[in-house]
Amino acid sequence: MNDRQREYAQLIAPIEDRMVRAVWRISRDPNDAEDAFQEALLAIWKRWDRIVAHPNPQALILHICVNAAHDVLRRKVREGKWLEEGAVPENIPDSAGSAVQSISEAEQHAEVLRAIGLLPKNQARAILMHVVEDVPYADIAAALACREVTVRKHVARARARLRSLLSQLMPAVRKEATSNA
Repeated sequence: MNDRQREYAQLIAPIEDRMVRAVWRISRDPNDAEDAFQEALLAIWKRWDRIVAHPNPQALILHICVNAAHDVLRRKVREGKWLEEGAVPENIPDSAGSAVQSISEAEQHAEVLRAIGLLPKNQARAILMHVVEDVPYADIAAALACREVTVRKHVARARARLRSLLSQLMPAVRKEATSNA
């Protein structure tokens, strides 16, 4: 085993499940998740020297995974595949919830992902890393190569923009918006 393989095993192996979860939470599609994960691994391999030298390589690796998943979704939207497949999954699992509830949740998930895709790049990265992967602000700052206060601002602006974009999904917010107008 050479040095690069040892470093890879030390950095990737402990967080591989987190990498897969980060990609899956964004894509929610097995094929897209697999594509994004492979793209992330390729990007990690190509940038290996920079990653190893980074002050927080694991945060950077998770950041690369989030970006890869985001890129796959953007490509899917750009190619029109997102709309062709529809927001409703073909195989809705039989669960305690009703079919209508499952369809509604799938549509809401698709709408949230679409809204995140409309955010500026750093806001989308920061909100996904903080909310989806529960990465601390300091680690996100290291991954984005900015200050922690900047990350907090990105997250706050992303939340505000998402609140605006997704107000139709949240009746309480919609009521507030119409009563303040």
